[in-house]
Amino acid sequence: MKKSLAAIALAGSIALIGAAPSVAATYPAPPANAAVSDGTVGPGEQFVFRGNGFLAGEGLSITVTLGSAPAATGSSVSNGSRTVPTKITLPLAPQTFSTTADANGAFAFPLTISETGTYTLTATGLTSGKTATAVVTVEGTGLANTGGAPLANTGAGLANTGADASLVLWSLVGAGALAAGATSVVVVRRRAKAEAAA
Repeated sequence: MKKSLAAIALAGSIALIGAAPSVAATYPAPPANAAVSDGTVGPGEQFVFRGNGFLAGEGLSITVTLGSAPAATGSSVSNGSRTVPTKITLPLAPQTFSTTADANGAFAFPLTISETGTYTLTATGLTSGKTATAVVTVEGTGLANTGGAPLANTGAGLANTGADASLVLWSLVGAGALAAGATSVVVVRRRAKAEAAA
């Protein structure tokens, strides 16, 4: 009886172990994922949108969509019942680019965005239909150096409109001299009154 139970247990174990690879093959492929090399960039500054999980050599469509524009700035205009800003920022239309996944199903796509705001970047596999997204924020004044020659100082420096140490020192010396002069005048007048009274 013990030998029979052991044989049944061994047969059952072999059956389960043999079935394991077929169960593992039915799991879905991992989802695609993406990221950006820098989450916050300046206008015109290049960053890299990269991801993986796509089919090897698959064509990809990359869409850049403005998620939230910077707040409107400027003065307000009122018609009595409503107040609206005089400067309104209109959202930019989504832009689409194309690239191809490498042999490992990964991609790296360099981008530059010139307008401030928060953007959603989406990569879509043209064959698999998989999508992967990342977010980048563009902020700043738009005066970034976009790859040209370094900026040079071509003019005179700004005027010095603040006080420096020597100005403070000479001001104290002048105030001291003025106080000494006033003191000597008072002393001379007191002596003259004292001599006249004597």
